[in-house]
Amino acid sequence: MKIVLFPGVGFIEDTSKYEDFLLQVTKGVSCDIEIFNWKHEYLLPEIALPYTSYRKWFAEVILDFQQIVKYADQMEVPEADIYMGHSAGSVLALAQKGKPCILYGSPAALVEIIQDDGTIRDYIKDDRPILNVVNKYDLIAYTIDSNNVENVICSGRWFNPFTYFPISAHFYYWTSKSVVSITKSKLSKLIE
Repeated sequence: MKIVLFPGVGFIEDTSKYEDFLLQVTKGVSCDIEIFNWKHEYLLPEIALPYTSYRKWFAEVILDFQQIVKYADQMEVPEADIYMGHSAGSVLALAQKGKPCILYGSPAALVEIIQDDGTIRDYIKDDRPILNVVNKYDLIAYTIDSNNVENVICSGRWFNPFTYFPISAHFYYWTSKSVVSITKSKLSKLIE
């Protein structure tokens, strides 16, 4: 069995958070794991203004998101039995029709509004199982309304103020024991 994880926009070269998470959720399961670094192919504009590094980061995020909105179903990705995706990477996971998906912090509902052409509805209309994990404090994540989508709402610990901060909330999935437990449970059902 092979699992492919699609990170969100602005992929960070340090994959240790993803690797630690994947090792926890696949403990005791014989499978290959790949973290796929998808990327847009647009050229960044020349930036000769203040806050150059922030502007470059922001441009990367916008262009990555644009890539997903326009071309998720056309991108070449590794073959897998199960796809996982975080943030915009969750849209790429959904685009792999017929394959089970586990999504974290998915903006698929927003992408559907932007595209307004039924693309997301087309991705989720088949009978495959989809688990959509949503941190209730994550401003980018939304539930997905479909019979084959299991939406699980979770939240950070009440005594950790950083789990309520929207940016921290969006990356909460990789360090949450409850998300590890939810994912392990779903994986065991998919593997049966």
